[in-house]
Amino acid sequence: MVNGARPFLRIRGVGRRFGSGPAEVTALDSVDTTINAGDFTVVLGASGSGKSTLLNIIGGMDRPTTGSVVADGTELTELSDRRLTDYRRTRVGFVFQFYNLVPNLTAVENVALAASLVMPMRDAGTLAEELLTEVGLGHRLAQFPRNLSGGEMQRVAIARALAKRPPLLLCDEPSGALDSVTGQHVLAQLQRTARDTGTAVVVVTHDSTLADAADHLIRLADGRIVTDEHEPAPALLVPPASSTAAS
Repeated sequence: MVNGARPFLRIRGVGRRFGSGPAEVTALDSVDTTINAGDFTVVLGASGSGKSTLLNIIGGMDRPTTGSVVADGTELTELSDRRLTDYRRTRVGFVFQFYNLVPNLTAVENVALAASLVMPMRDAGTLAEELLTEVGLGHRLAQFPRNLSGGEMQRVAIARALAKRPPLLLCDEPSGALDSVTGQHVLAQLQRTARDTGTAVVVVTHDSTLADAADHLIRLADGRIVTDEHEPAPALLVPPASSTAAS
């Protein structure tokens, strides 16, 4: 995102501790950053750096021990459990390393189920078909997850996450279970989503090759931010010419 970016998330002084006394572990320590709408934000860090904890907090799946998280003008730390659930349901899309598709539903039914949370079912099916076509799966609508490749299942998961038209899309190692070529296709899809829709896309990963493609790069180590950089013209991820992801 270039000049004029609109902040979607303002994270100030966020800390997260688990346990107590001698067993207490600090997962996040005084984290400050701003994530803009339309940015492809990459959070890099080794295992145990705190990146998944940060993802859980901004996604409303966990609460910080200290600090403030403001999402599109709403202070998440002040929300009741019911309103935090509503925030997750209507404002956040999630893409995980392992696709979590419903096995006895087709691709279009998986996506329509998510869309039905925010719209009538008669409209959800139409939107599901449109989203699956956008991610290159218009010819696989009626297939069950068992008949899809890993790359296809992950693209169904992306379409499902987008079905609510969320302003925030959170991705936890979305290419971690894929081969490198297929993973490149999936990550390119996520980068295009940020650019084309204005969605704030946050990808948590240990893959440092994504650094050059990020509008916003955050590096975490031992629960602290060590790099927080905005790049006005990042590289476009270009999927390889041939890939099993295209099948």
